[in-house]
Formats: sequence, structure tokens, C-alpha cells
Amino acid sequence: MTSAACREPDSEPVETGVLLLYTGSPDSPSPKHVARYLRTFLMDPHMLTMPYLPRALLVRGIIVPVRARKSAVRYQRIWTPEGSPLAVYTDRFMESLRGQLPGYAVAAGAAYGSRAVEQAVSSLVTPALRRLVVFPLFPQYAEATHATLREQVDVALHVHGGSGLEVLEVRPFYESSHYIDAMRQMAAPRLEQFGADHVVFSYHGLPLRQAHATRGPGLPDYEGQCVRTTALLAETLQLMPGRFTQAYQSRFGRGWLGPSTETVLEELARSGMKRVALLAPSFVTDCLETLEELDLGARDVFLAAGGRELLRVPALNDHPAWIRAAAALVQETISRA
Repeated sequence: MTSAACREPDSEPVETGVLLLYTGSPDSPSPKHVARYLRTFLMDPHMLTMPYLPRALLVRGIIVPVRARKSAVRYQRIWTPEGSPLAVYTDRFMESLRGQLPGYAVAAGAAYGSRAVEQAVSSLVTPALRRLVVFPLFPQYAEATHATLREQVDVALHVHGGSGLEVLEVRPFYESSHYIDAMRQMAAPRLEQFGADHVVFSYHGLPLRQAHATRGPGLPDYEGQCVRTTALLAETLQLMPGRFTQAYQSRFGRGWLGPSTETVLEELARSGMKRVALLAPSFVTDCLETLEELDLGARDVFLAAGGRELLRVPALNDHPAWIRAAAALVQETISRA
């Protein structure tokens, strides 16, 4: 599979395109490709908010040489015969969404790596196209994801003659009933069967400065969005107060949102919680952060502290409820316009 839009030569001209946006993955789990991916990723000014020269010295001189081989080992632990899990699951989601949105052209583009936003936009822009729905696959808004991807979309549209299109963007869906219900359908049966002593909601960490940046009318800061998602999920999953905790993973150093997921899991195990369930509501697709950081690293921490069993509820991936929810989000975005 590829991220190219799907069109039949003799079909009716497609007037509406849907562009799915995600972060991307290295081309392979080799140290060389992981180093290249990390350089691109970390040199993004939205990712590390510092002047270019100190950012380049830090990334190219310290971070990448130190982390590339270690990160490659992490990717090797989760790599599939088809490739990166994030890319594989995104392709499956894209194909299923095409079936749910007949008459639309759907493509996926990544911020980093070979499956570039520019290529996806190129596959969508045709003389017949009138409208483009931009769909960042992140429930909560963060500058490090949304802003970077939207800038890449604008550049690609200019390059490929799409500047005159009506461009609509799916809003952050952290509190959308469609998304919350899809999460319920994925999680509720697993939680009921597992019988957890406690549930942890693990979100991607951000530096406090980014996490508390204001975003405009009606949209809380990143931490506020995570708190709202947790509240809605706890309600729909019928979790009583005291039976769940919100935490943050993928943290680097001081000055980041906390508490850390691993610290919470360790404390729960030491307090006697033997069976803990873990949900990662900021990831709609399984990736390095869920498959390696949580399934392997966080699980080891929990078991070493005395826990007995850790259930990590899968990301939505291509679950039918998520496909229906995503289609509804696209159609709502068009209706609002």
C-alpha cells in the first residue's frame, strides 16, 4: 500500500479530497535511517523552540549521535515485515476510510520520513478538485504537531497549484462524541474482561511552555484538552473517582508535564495494585510510543515494582468504530463550512 490517493481512470471527477496527517517513521530501523529521521524531526523549530544555530549544535552534535543507535534498537523491537507499525496501521486506516467516504479522494502524508505531505498533496490536487479537508490525526492540539503539518500543507498546495482550493481543517477532536464513543467501543469490552484495579490514561508529554500555550477561543491549552479527554473517557467507561490516574509519557528532562507514566505505574504497583489497565488517548495509531515505550518499557517497570499484569488497550488503528467516527468528523467539517 502507498499513501497515494485512490482514483479509477473512468470514474467521476473527484471534487473533495481528504488529507490525513501524521508524524511519520524512519524508512527502516537501521541506525543510519533512524539518525536521518531524528535530525529532521528534532531540527523542526516547532519541536525544539530555540534559535537555529544552538538547535543545530544540540541536535547534530549531541542528541542524534547519542540517541540514534539506542532509538534504532527500540524501532527494531517493534518493526513488522510490512514496515513501520505507524505507517502500516495508517495505511489500513486510510483504505478503510476510503470505503466509508465514497466519492472522496483520500491520501495520507507524514511530517517526517519518506511518506511526505508534499507527495500526498500532489496525488490529491487535480483540475477537478475543489475542496480539501485536512485531517491531523491527533485528538489534542499541539504546536509541535498541528503547526508543522499545516505549514507543510500550505507549501505543498502552493507548489502543486492548489492555492485556490477551499481548505477545511478537522478540529482537534479531544472531546468529540464520535472519538469518545470509538474509544469506548475499543476499551470497554477489554476493561470489563480484564477487571483492572486501576486505569491509567497516558498522554504524550510536552514541555510546560508548549503545553500551557493558549490556543484561541473555545480551545483549552494542551494540558486542559488532556484533562477534558480523561474526564469524558472516565465517564463513558463508568470509572469511579480514585480508580483512574492521568499521566504523561515520552518526557525528556525537567520542565515537562507530569507525573510520568512510569512513575505512576511504579507507585500503583507498590501500593498493592496488581492489575492495571493503560490507555493512551493521544495516539489514534499504535506506534513506537505505544508498542515499545508502553508495551515493553512501562510494563517492565510495573512488573519490577510488584505489579502482576498490565493491560494496554490498543490504539484505535483501523477499528470499525474509529473509521465511522473519522468519516463523521470529515462530514461535520464540510457541513460547518
